[in-house]
Amino acid sequence: MMATTAILDRIQKVPSKTRSTVFFAGIGAMIVLFIWQVHIPMTGEIKKLDTEIAGLQAKIQENDAKIRKLAELKEEVKALQERLKIMQKQLPAETEVSDLLRQIQGLVNKSGLTLKLWRPEARRAHPSGMYEEIPITMKLVGGYHNVAVLFDTVGKLTRIVNLLNVKMDNAKVGRGGEMDINVDCTAMTFSAVERKGDGAGAAPAAAKQVR
Repeated sequence: MMATTAILDRIQKVPSKTRSTVFFAGIGAMIVLFIWQVHIPMTGEIKKLDTEIAGLQAKIQENDAKIRKLAELKEEVKALQERLKIMQKQLPAETEVSDLLRQIQGLVNKSGLTLKLWRPEARRAHPSGMYEEIPITMKLVGGYHNVAVLFDTVGKLTRIVNLLNVKMDNAKVGRGGEMDINVDCTAMTFSAVERKGDGAGAAPAAAKQVR
């Protein structure tokens, strides 16, 4: 107790200005110590966490974009698959070509035209290797209306058949009093090249048309 009293007496004898200086110096030292030992390390840790959070947010945004893109790609693939199904229906496989050719001959007869020549020409492989072109040279005789009926019917076929290089000449009056004409043309159809493993070919890029 006496020691404490003696210390207090000594402190009281110290000039007030000196006591103030010592007090504030002590406070300053504590502040510096706090900044050095606590504030600076904590600030560095906060910056590090902010950087990690920004990286995670960027990664989340990137993954969200990939998910949206994946959904778009799935829809695109689905649309392409549906289009492929439609085009495969338009392009007969090799085993169905004979049926298609007979169908074209039947349409010629139903249109009222007389078939003078039916000559399948040499097949031509497309550079893609995915299908073959099958040209058929035809010579027909009949009226303008019959020719129009044939062209319209062929144009509505599910399978792709193009009537190309159409030439009409030598018009004359037929037995029934109607005007008959000679028609030379090429019926172009296609055959899918079946590959081992997939069993389906791709349709040609040419759209169905009548020329």
